[in-house]
Amino acid sequence: MSSLIKSDNERPNRWGWLLLPCTLWLVGVFVLPVLSLVAQSLFTYRGVGVVDNTLTIANYARFVSDTFYWRLLGRTLLLGLTVLLCSVVLAYPVSYFLARTTTRWRGLLIFLVITPMLISLVIRNLGWMILLGHQGFVNWVLTTTGIVTEPVGLLHNFAGIVIGLTHALLPFMILTLTNVLQRIDYQYEEAAMNLGANRWLTFRRIVLPLSWPGLLAGSLLVFTLAISAFTSPAMLGGNTILFMATFIAQQIRFVLNYPFGSTVSVILLVVTAALTYLAVRRSKELP
Repeated sequence: MSSLIKSDNERPNRWGWLLLPCTLWLVGVFVLPVLSLVAQSLFTYRGVGVVDNTLTIANYARFVSDTFYWRLLGRTLLLGLTVLLCSVVLAYPVSYFLARTTTRWRGLLIFLVITPMLISLVIRNLGWMILLGHQGFVNWVLTTTGIVTEPVGLLHNFAGIVIGLTHALLPFMILTLTNVLQRIDYQYEEAAMNLGANRWLTFRRIVLPLSWPGLLAGSLLVFTLAISAFTSPAMLGGNTILFMATFIAQQIRFVLNYPFGSTVSVILLVVTAALTYLAVRRSKELP
């Protein structure tokens, strides 16, 4: 018997070496690029495209000491929070319907939710540029219905970027919430309403707390993707408004200041990781 127990205990160690290729692949794809980025951020910039391997923290000091970069970071975080709020408001009703509906068309409805993800982000942004233009469909509807008297500027500004990113990231929030909501037993809601709770109170006291894990997971996913997005801000925002991702691209592609571009990338990575850690820790403290 002892020999059998010993062999069972040794079995995971015997086959543990099979995980080595996967571990090496993960290290090569995720860990090494980040370490290279950190090392690049500590190099010295000597001119256009010229980098000295001399280590320095001047790049970080430049970022911290200039209010322009703090405003850039704040604008990026504001973009992430705005897209997150819009995604939550739009996703909850859709997710609740998909989780509770018994129609045979439920599979088709879920497919329609993920359909935008099957189309290139560039193509989607081109479509939004046509719809949001001064002569586009959105302004035509607004002026025709009398909501506004003249076309509204929805391109090359903050609003256009929020619309494009919300459209791009909304499926992530819907699918995450739907997966959690459909696991909540509907009898909890029926019991609450039988005890006199209305729809809003039932949602606030029953559905929302039980769906918190899905809301947190979807929020972290949407927020991190929004603040690190490049394509939508570059296409819908043009050159009139800068965010961290577009500024990094500017430093790397045009200014050719690789160390400072890497520095901004590392700072964005650290801020994202810190906010994610605080959100997860806070969620564990909730009752």
